[in-house]
Amino acid sequence: MTVSVMQDRVKRLVDSGLRGTCRPSDRIAQLEKRAGQVDGQKIRRLEQVFFGLADKTRLMILELLKGEELCSCEIMAGLELTEPTTSHHLGILERSGLVASRRDGKWVFYKLASPQVKSLLERGSVLVKEGV
Repeated sequence: MTVSVMQDRVKRLVDSGLRGTCRPSDRIAQLEKRAGQVDGQKIRRLEQVFFGLADKTRLMILELLKGEELCSCEIMAGLELTEPTTSHHLGILERSGLVASRRDGKWVFYKLASPQVKSLLERGSVLVKEGV
């Protein structure tokens, strides 16, 4: 969208009275100032976390890990996944900070990275249950 089209839309919104009596240029300046105050690092981190959550398979893995630490082979068996698929999703979950791993010999075990992850999943379930 070009700047003039965007400015015209904000002008029409302001002129409608839905944004008080400010001038369109003032409203745009307010919004640009607020956007400039957003912590970019926090937004990138949120993007990583939500990317980790934005897949049915990864959500199923997280649900399994809510109950206990599991070996990758247990996750594969429980969800009927191939090894490459399991590794792919577990890698994303680790990079997103939702899952932690530990090696014990040739076995790799996974668990939720923190209690806050379990709480996040539970709060998400409540939102879905309540129709959000």
